[in-house]
Amino acid sequence: MRSPAFLSLYFAVFVGVLGISMVSPLLPVYAEELGANGVWLGLTFSAFAITQAIFGPYAGRLSDRYGRKPFILAGLSVYVVAAIGYLTAETFYQVIAFRMFSGIGTSFIFSVSRAYIGDMTPPGQEGRWLGTFATGDIIGFGTGPLIAGLIRQSLGFEAVFVAMALLLSTSAFIVLIWLPARPPVHSARRVHKSGQPLMSFRSALGLPIVMAVTVLMLITSLSNGAIMSFLSVLLEDHIGAAPFFVGAAFATQDISAGIAQPLMGRIADRRSRRVMVAIGLTVSATFVGVLGLMDSYVLVLTMLLLMGVGSAVAQVATGAMQVVAGRQAGMGTVLGLGSAGNGIGIVIGSVVGGLLVDAFSIRAPFFFAAAMTIVGVLVFLLLTRGVATSEPRSGTLRLNETLPEASGAGGS
Repeated sequence: MRSPAFLSLYFAVFVGVLGISMVSPLLPVYAEELGANGVWLGLTFSAFAITQAIFGPYAGRLSDRYGRKPFILAGLSVYVVAAIGYLTAETFYQVIAFRMFSGIGTSFIFSVSRAYIGDMTPPGQEGRWLGTFATGDIIGFGTGPLIAGLIRQSLGFEAVFVAMALLLSTSAFIVLIWLPARPPVHSARRVHKSGQPLMSFRSALGLPIVMAVTVLMLITSLSNGAIMSFLSVLLEDHIGAAPFFVGAAFATQDISAGIAQPLMGRIADRRSRRVMVAIGLTVSATFVGVLGLMDSYVLVLTMLLLMGVGSAVAQVATGAMQVVAGRQAGMGTVLGLGSAGNGIGIVIGSVVGGLLVDAFSIRAPFFFAAAMTIVGVLVFLLLTRGVATSEPRSGTLRLNETLPEASGAGGS
């Protein structure tokens, strides 16, 4: 993990995500000032996921053939353009349009960068590598809203978009100059070679582990879409938090998750990944439901802190399983399918959340999110029953090969 490839991509993703996350909690409030409400507020947060769901699978699939670096650079460039677009928007329709455009960048950056790291990861160490790498984007997501709150409170909305553009330009420069064109990949672990046909999406989803992680991404992101679309509105309009404290609330969950990731990654390489997902999501669901009842900023902050730890347990196990699945079906293909599932889930969650807000109250999406998370746990456990979710350090699984369940190293 001390290689130039890993370090340069880690810092590039951290800086890029820092810029991207600066606007996420502010856009619903920004759009509300421009006249948006209900479902439109939900789409202000989640519109990027529509284009992410469309472009994500193809970005990952094509990066399996043509390399990862061009797609990561293209994604960062798209976000720079989107930042300038937010700066010039005069209606909430324009905000939503640029949010949709930024989804192309999302599909290029996140799934492809994780596929790049997946290519480098030794068998049996998926949790450790992905857990460490995830600290960059998770902590970036956490600190971005905090910084944005400070900038907005002192300089206004426009300054936040300028800062976003500068940070993403810096990230693109790091990738262009320091990231190797291709990651160091052990030939024995590489599924696709240039000139060979890529596995179709249907064939990939026919593998139980690929289907399981894709569905898991869809259901958990559905819950996240319902929560994050309305959390900033709940904090500002119903609890009375100032912009800085709204950013601090978003930062609390992501930073606690980021700090927990490396430890959870090591555990995921030695213990049952199925059990980790079930425990982590059940914990998260519990605190999401309680969050919907809170009227105190301090209690909201506490719930978000605990949610972050629970999500870290599930996220690192899911990421490790995606790498295992990627060795069977193509790393970019699997991560791209996960990106599509993530996008579809966020859109559904935010739209349903908006309908619930219009029909009931701002708190209704939190109860919906908790219920859907529990559904996700049950579906995941059903899909992974009898399916190996890890592989021995000495080798790699062949297509359609399964391993017996184990409770120690090499277990699911």
